[in-house]
Amino acid sequence: MFAFSTDSTPYERVVRAARPGIIHRKFVRESEVLPGVGFTADLVKYQGGNGTFSAPRHRHDFDQIRFIVSGRADFGHGLLGKAGHVIFFPAGTHYGPEEIEDSEVMLIQWSKSWVWRADSDAAHSEMSKVGEFKDGWYVTRGDDGIERRADARNAVFEFATGKKLVYPTPRYPQPILMMPEGFAWRPHTEGVDVKMLGRFTEDDVYVGNYRWSGTGRLALTPERTQLLWVVAGPVRVGGEEHQARSVIFSDFDESVDVEASEGAEVVVFGLPLPAPAQVDLPTDVEPSAARA
Repeated sequence: MFAFSTDSTPYERVVRAARPGIIHRKFVRESEVLPGVGFTADLVKYQGGNGTFSAPRHRHDFDQIRFIVSGRADFGHGLLGKAGHVIFFPAGTHYGPEEIEDSEVMLIQWSKSWVWRADSDAAHSEMSKVGEFKDGWYVTRGDDGIERRADARNAVFEFATGKKLVYPTPRYPQPILMMPEGFAWRPHTEGVDVKMLGRFTEDDVYVGNYRWSGTGRLALTPERTQLLWVVAGPVRVGGEEHQARSVIFSDFDESVDVEASEGAEVVVFGLPLPAPAQVDLPTDVEPSAARA
């Protein structure tokens, strides 16, 4: 189990940003969701006014979830997230143009081809020697003087890995915005209610709001990594209390029991399940017999 109190950690300005705008970040954790699947989690603060964050319409090869802690975030094409909303951005799906100001966002991103933060920072520094990060693009000029542009984040990936970025076929035509105020509470376990906001893709990624209507226990089971954001506390894990705006991880192959009393509320993000094991049929079995 990994716990992080965001209120006890100061914001730091992001100095190697691939997008325009003034951004501050509380680095929460970088690790693996599953063996071979890297992820990062950050609490990001976007400044308003002249420091408003913006990005062109784009896509990525990784999945991400954004939880709007405060403020509002415009992800383009009518996709406007407000405080308490959750947005799932499937890999390969376009979104934007973005404009985010005066907001706090919990950002979770993961991929089998994840570029670790140190490698990304090193790539950004090297790329800045020969090109410019501008308005969400990485801009260079060839010997012919012609300007060439690439999505800044994706250009960093290609530089850091030495591989051509290949986008997966989109699973959905656009990101999925979840608005908890439209859901009804349902009993989950004794003393705990749930709003199950959604389950997505073959990885069974899920998002759920949980509140305590009495004294009860929420079990985070070991089949996946789960990230819990405390909306209203305290909640208790192993006898230790965690207040509002804390983040708790239940890692893959680990069980964590979260206890609380009436009034506590959390949001849980269930990250990908492992792929099912491939079962090979005996070579001497006919396909029709195997189906029977």
